[in-house]
Amino acid sequence: QVQKVMPNDSFYFSIVRDPGTLGESAFSYFRAAAPAFRSAPDLDAFLARPSRFFRPGIRGNHYARNLQWFDFGLPDPVPPGKIGNILENLERVFPLVLLAENFDESLVLLREELCWPRDSVDSFAHNSRRGSPKASPSQIRRLRAWNSLDWALYSHLNRSFWRKAEKFGISRLRDEVSQLRE
Repeated sequence: QVQKVMPNDSFYFSIVRDPGTLGESAFSYFRAAAPAFRSAPDLDAFLARPSRFFRPGIRGNHYARNLQWFDFGLPDPVPPGKIGNILENLERVFPLVLLAENFDESLVLLREELCWPRDSVDSFAHNSRRGSPKASPSQIRRLRAWNSLDWALYSHLNRSFWRKAEKFGISRLRDEVSQLRE
């Protein structure tokens, strides 16, 4: 819908986050909004049997599974054989997708894509949870499995991101990230 009103040469970008850590954060943040999360006593109980709590189509439950896939407006359900084509088409719309875990590197590549000078980008942490529990390795694995479409999305875009970083130059990227952090 946005493309219908934007000029043809518009540059679209977005950001993704590893669903293993996003899932833990979403469980905490959207607990009141997602019936699937609200009815589970805790994250471990939810992950032990997500289908016990999750019902697709119930208002608010889109927060509980494949949230990024939903945010990109991608079809669900989707036959596994179609996922690759869907992600390749998504990359044509979004030539750069930032990685939350590599935010500073992402800003450098975004700056380059937009042809901005080096001093046009600054970064500071905002709206991050401090001192909150982190997902365990086991929870991360289960969250990635539960959010399998998000994991496919993230994995694909992560590989694409690092191909762009290599083209930019990893050494140059490290230098610019260091300057950005200063």
